Amino acid sequence: MLRSFEDRERAAEFIYIHGEEMRFVNHISGIRAVAGLAIRMLGLDGMTSEAYAQTLIAARIDGLKPDALLERVQADLAANGVEVTLAELRAELDRTSAQHSFVDGRMADRAPAQG
Repeated sequence: MLRSFEDRERAAEFIYIHGEEMRFVNHISGIRAVAGLAIRMLGLDGMTSEAYAQTLIAARIDGLKPDALLERVQADLAANGVEVTLAELRAELDRTSAQHSFVDGRMADRAPAQG
């Protein structure tokens, strides 16, 4: 019986870890989409989009909160004469994160990671 309990406990831990990894991947997908949207608004190329996405992802991993990340993108765009609302950027982040969850074969079981 103890063996069965330990097996269930390991399985539950695995499921939790897998879920957290998937939420992270979904969130990164959303950040990439926001970077791509910003780069398209500026009329720049795909390589620039990837470099910008990597910069944003690194900032997020280093602890920049999602709202601060979106404000950064908004400020970057404004500095280049492109006005966009935080709501538009948030919608792109959320839409892509949710879409990525659905493509992975499941619906998001909660809102994209906020913090």
